[in-house]
Amino acid sequence: MKLLDVRAVLERETDIQQTDPEREVLKELDDKGTHYAILSHRWGAEAGYKEMVGLMKMEERKRDEVRRRDGYQKIIKSCEQATNDGYEWLWIDTCCIDKRSSSELSEAINSMYRWYRNAQVCYAYLNDVDGSVFPVRRDVIKFGKSFGWPEWFVRGWTLQELIAPKQVEFFNKDWVSIGNKRRLAPVLQEITGIPTEVLRVGLDVKRLCVAEIMSWAAKRETTRVEDRAYSLMGLFRVNMPMLYGEGEKAFQRLQLEIIRTSNDHSIFAWNPLRPRTGSVLADDPSDFWRCSGIAKLEPNEFADRLMKYIEENKLGNPWYIQRNSTKIATNPIHWCRLAWLRWRLRSLSQPLRTFAISNGGIQVCLPVIPLSNSPFHCRAVLACGYGEVGLVSIDLVSSGSSFDRASDALHLPYIKAYPEFKTLYLTHHQDANEMHRGFALDDKHASYHGFTRRGTYPREFRGDSVTLSSLKDDLIVIVYANDDASSRFAVGLGYYLSQGWVHVFYDEDSPTQGTDWRDFGRRAYYRMGGARADHARNMPKQEHEDERSNDHFIKHAHLPRSIWAARVVWGRREMGNFKLMVDVEQCPGCCDGPRGWTTTSNDWSGLDMPGPMNPVRHTYRLHLDGCQVRLDKCSGQQIALGDYGDYSNGTLICTGNIYEDMRTLGINTMDLADCSTASSKSDYAVPMMENEYDLTVAYHDEGMHLALRRSKGLSLPVNECFVLLLKALSTRAAGKHLVIAVIKCSDFCTFDDDGEQRDSGGEPASDSGSHSREPRVLTPLYAVASPQVWRKEPPCRQRREQFQSIRKHFYALVNMHEITGPRARHKSVVRSRRDSCQTQTHPWDGNSTDRRKIVR
Repeated sequence: MKLLDVRAVLERETDIQQTDPEREVLKELDDKGTHYAILSHRWGAEAGYKEMVGLMKMEERKRDEVRRRDGYQKIIKSCEQATNDGYEWLWIDTCCIDKRSSSELSEAINSMYRWYRNAQVCYAYLNDVDGSVFPVRRDVIKFGKSFGWPEWFVRGWTLQELIAPKQVEFFNKDWVSIGNKRRLAPVLQEITGIPTEVLRVGLDVKRLCVAEIMSWAAKRETTRVEDRAYSLMGLFRVNMPMLYGEGEKAFQRLQLEIIRTSNDHSIFAWNPLRPRTGSVLADDPSDFWRCSGIAKLEPNEFADRLMKYIEENKLGNPWYIQRNSTKIATNPIHWCRLAWLRWRLRSLSQPLRTFAISNGGIQVCLPVIPLSNSPFHCRAVLACGYGEVGLVSIDLVSSGSSFDRASDALHLPYIKAYPEFKTLYLTHHQDANEMHRGFALDDKHASYHGFTRRGTYPREFRGDSVTLSSLKDDLIVIVYANDDASSRFAVGLGYYLSQGWVHVFYDEDSPTQGTDWRDFGRRAYYRMGGARADHARNMPKQEHEDERSNDHFIKHAHLPRSIWAARVVWGRREMGNFKLMVDVEQCPGCCDGPRGWTTTSNDWSGLDMPGPMNPVRHTYRLHLDGCQVRLDKCSGQQIALGDYGDYSNGTLICTGNIYEDMRTLGINTMDLADCSTASSKSDYAVPMMENEYDLTVAYHDEGMHLALRRSKGLSLPVNECFVLLLKALSTRAAGKHLVIAVIKCSDFCTFDDDGEQRDSGGEPASDSGSHSREPRVLTPLYAVASPQVWRKEPPCRQRREQFQSIRKHFYALVNMHEITGPRARHKSVVRSRRDSCQTQTHPWDGNSTDRRKIVR
């Protein structure tokens, strides 16, 4: 290691003009045979290796600038303190490492814990403490950025610099001593969570587990993310090469190195603030923040606690008798099973303490409790526990040949089976099974009934898209509310075990006035998060294998105490991403509450449509603007774009037309149709068509093709105004089908696969009722679809029967209490007089309206 020559540094500083420029201030020495002091501090404007070595060769202006730096003055003060304490050599990380050399930097980081441990004294410089005594109470005003304590205690590298040296002396910003590690051990334990015996003696004083040591670093920070791992190598007595730029993978490598040299199960006992699924290794030290009380267990102790764990959780469903306040198992099979498990555990003491790492995962033998209703999940019990009682367990989920860590928020069902000893392969690549899925959200039409997006929980996202990760069991909740109607609901978007899922949550009780939407979103998040496995399992599967078809799934959820229902439509997009539409519709409450998913199919490669629609699969196919569209033959019907009605077996019984409705309302319809170009050319010679340059062919699935001359296509416009128009007609046109496209031409004929003409066009569907004013325009083909916004939910028969029963019971009660006798006749006379008064016409009224009818 390179050490500062304290005398050379101070003499150079005392007479900077007369000092020999060639005099060396750094010397290579052995840390074991040298008495030296070492500095621990927070970095600022420092003087590095290059400045200290070449200070005398600098220009005077540059040299003065270096000497004025706080970092340089810190070096001088450290040398003065070392001289006062009788040390000739001093090590400081800022100037004793040539960071231009990657090999020297790697050697220094791997050796740093040893260098601090072998130092005679460590000077801990607290640059933000200006008092003459060590702060023994938390002060969030003065140290607000570091949890109420000096910043030195929240830095990653200073953890080993506190534990490794035998003697640590603390100094304030003026280099006044304010205490040492041994005397301040109780205060330091409160600040850092490190036991006093470890502070006074070192790591070998007690049996420490990996999780407990990690917990000391949980709230510490470093400038480089890799240093969160590199700063802990010495505490675990492991070494590994430095790879700055690898990011969070450094902490994964650190854990694997620990596993290679340790048999401590507590390395799997981390408990993150935000649940996730994936690697059994933690993301960073903060995942161990609640592990300070965990202790490693030896085989015999583990066996005893496992038996208690089985008894406390009533595994195996044993029979019990109550004696005073103690339950005693009376099932002999249960006692035999416990004895066998104890024997089995002792026979596997060596495999239980052995880890093996491969590309297939971390091989480990663990007692595993299977779940009867979930063959993919299990609970593994670790050989570590809290305090004197209890064991730590983790939830695992199968992902092929290996097991991933499952989220604790899954609230797995209560377990009853006996543990089984199994050899498992645990996933250790953090990104091995990572997948991201995008959700494209369309909720603009929910505002039609006064519902607005209030916010998202637990994190915000802007725009109409969000990406979720499989490694975190990702979940985000979107809250919608209508304050005027005192109604609200939440939509959860989740990604669990490679499965995207959607769920609707609403208040069973009336929302309290003034309740913050965040509280509602938080409740929805934890409610849906606790059942995310069920929600993912209940999501519908794609039914159509046709690559051109894309299933869409609809969920209808009636909102209690309202006339509204939330409707969610979701489907897959390209690359496995999802598209979600959230809407609100009127619902009288006769539905059967929250429905399961219903399936509808949408042709994603077809024409753009105004909102989700379920197109009917017709027998003719034609390309319009490059999109293949399925069409049906008009067969003599008068079909126009925008017609709607009942459709069955190729026949549309028209009950109205959207454009006619718009004209009735005074809306201009001139520009509300998109004109498309038909582009399917004929592979056959059609005798009737003299000029083939304007010929288009609509191919038939059974060989009866249509040749069209001067064809053009018309389709519904795709804009928000038209979508809202369809929504406004949802009550009037509920359950109807809509003509979404028509093909117009000047002439057409039918021919077969051999090119032989079968018939001519004639006048199959003249366009007298269409929107075109061109002469001789025919409409031989059209496409029809069912708009999802017009989808009519079938009423619940059981609920209708309940309403009828309530109505009959109500009338029975009314008839039972009907008044008879003189009192009833008196009431009848009074009622007749009142009715006659209401029927009279007043002279100032100006009309003879039946006032009784108005009242009613």
